[in-house]
Amino acid sequence: MLYPREIQDLVDEFSQFPGIGPKTAQRFVFYLLKRSPDTIERISCHLRNIKNVRACTVCGNFSGQKICPICQDKKRDHSVIIIVSQPQDLMAIEKIGDYKGMYYVLGGLIDTVQMSGPKQIRAKESIERLRDPQIKEVVFALSSTIEGEGTTLYLINLIKQDPKLIQRLKLTKIARGLPLGSEIEYADEITLGEALKTRKIL
Repeated sequence: MLYPREIQDLVDEFSQFPGIGPKTAQRFVFYLLKRSPDTIERISCHLRNIKNVRACTVCGNFSGQKICPICQDKKRDHSVIIIVSQPQDLMAIEKIGDYKGMYYVLGGLIDTVQMSGPKQIRAKESIERLRDPQIKEVVFALSSTIEGEGTTLYLINLIKQDPKLIQRLKLTKIARGLPLGSEIEYADEITLGEALKTRKIL
């Protein structure tokens, strides 16, 4: 027997979430059905509000404003910028509490299998960001996967093609404290903090 259309539609939507199958999606829906109308309305309100979130025009991080609070913070060190793949990676580094520099979020990695190329990850935009004369060091904090390593090399080559950039910028990379194939967002704070502190010059 099929569920009522209202239930099935929501199950189908939840099933589109990463790592969520039909069974888990059903549990989500039946959990909501047992909640009060006020709870459902509150969740609905949060879902409506999320459409107001956009990418920061400076770093690409998710923000409710045109320019995110990190980029607006004049107390942060604008001479150092960490390049990450996703906003989740940025948040993982922020949780450490030690880093007070800037960020640039690529929005992905170069992945030929997934048909994700330089245009999809804002590679050229990241180079334009590095033209800011305040920036003196670039820290690559991409995952230790084939895609992460390949993206790092691609961006380094772009930087080296510009004599002014390569003369001004110190290129570094987080240390190999992270296991091969690991994602930044899943690293524990101690490991990630040590990898950042002991970054190596490229």
